Amino acid sequence: MASRPLFRALIMGPPGSGKGTMSERIAKSFGLKQLSSGEVLRANIRGHTEVGLLAKSFIDKGKLVPDNVITRLILQELKNIDQYSWLLDGFPRTVPQAEELHKVYQLDTVIKLHVPFETIKERLTSRWIHPGSGRVYNTNFNPPTVAGIDDLTGEPLVQRDDDKPETVTLR
Repeated sequence: MASRPLFRALIMGPPGSGKGTMSERIAKSFGLKQLSSGEVLRANIRGHTEVGLLAKSFIDKGKLVPDNVITRLILQELKNIDQYSWLLDGFPRTVPQAEELHKVYQLDTVIKLHVPFETIKERLTSRWIHPGSGRVYNTNFNPPTVAGIDDLTGEPLVQRDDDKPETVTLR
């Protein structure tokens, strides 16, 4: 039996445009591995890795992580799923990142999301997460049953530093 060719794709858009939600749905529908640069960064921050601590210093100020740092991190993660078809979420964000990705992988498709800034600001400032699982709630359209509490565990929800109104405006 012949194996299926590998499929490589990415989804682009500003923070809060819906990349994560759309990526999840696309990956599930088409049997792709999903790699979110934000999730990779947050895992490194939680793990207190050298890259995680460096990234946190930029994220806390509402800035993007430098190209060389995020590129190295994501290309390493892609090596771990090299035998699968995948969808990138949130990487590359800059031309230098795209050039480095292109040196290693050829993409089959790119999906670009266009969302007005006011919509993004409203989405992000209404977003709350359960830190242990990554479950996402939105106080406007997907609120928890009890405000501030995760529906499954009963644990408190948090707002990521990069989702707070003052940080969103800076980004």
